[in-house]
Amino acid sequence: MKPGNLLVFTDLDGTLLEHDGYSWDKARTALVRLHESGVPTIPVSSKTLAELEVLAELIGFNGPIVGENGCVIRFPDCEIDIAPPGYERICTFLEDCRIRDGYQFTGFADMSVEAVTESTELSFEEAALAKQRLASEPLLWQDSAARLQAFKLQAEHAGLVTLHGGRFLHLLGNTNKGEALNSITEWYRGQGYAIKQTIALGDSDNDRLMLEAADVPIIIRKPDKSHITLEERTDALLSSKPGPAGWNEMILQQLDTIRS
Repeated sequence: MKPGNLLVFTDLDGTLLEHDGYSWDKARTALVRLHESGVPTIPVSSKTLAELEVLAELIGFNGPIVGENGCVIRFPDCEIDIAPPGYERICTFLEDCRIRDGYQFTGFADMSVEAVTESTELSFEEAALAKQRLASEPLLWQDSAARLQAFKLQAEHAGLVTLHGGRFLHLLGNTNKGEALNSITEWYRGQGYAIKQTIALGDSDNDRLMLEAADVPIIIRKPDKSHITLEERTDALLSSKPGPAGWNEMILQQLDTIRS
């Protein structure tokens, strides 16, 4: 298989980027080799499109980019695909739930940029980009666990998905990172690329569907050496190192396998 037949899909935080500090220096060797081989590296993240466009410029992503856990795809021709129902309707659903049922939560729409900064490890500038949402809302859940289950059921009935990611509960349209992987793979084939293999790398629960959708799923260890497991994919590979060092390790391993 030639490198041109390959696509690499990757989570960012804790995978290609350090868990703390957002550095990708330890993955630089593999990133350069992918670029020189003509292999697209496609970020698939919970970050907003505004955040990802900054990172794309810094890291050198020049293909599609996927934000908000699969809800937003920006293609190289600058076409943007946004999963329904969109941010405004999600915020309307949340406000209806708050008024009707009295759920206690705080979303990014309720927060100032300063409040987002205090609730995350983001700088003021990064928090401002994180508030530029198109299709999902992070929530700080401040109600009971029992009420959370009732809220999730209401969201499901409304055609929405709830996803846990660190401190925040994400509410998004009925899509996911795995569907984004499939959509982009088909887009490349439509552009005349003979895609024969997809590789996906991730470290968290919200990466599961992306990993399961890939031909080669690669699990990246966390800094404490723990890792997720994929019961549906016993063929999943596991890095020996955490974060970008593990990413670098596994991508170089895969490229060496292809070359041999």
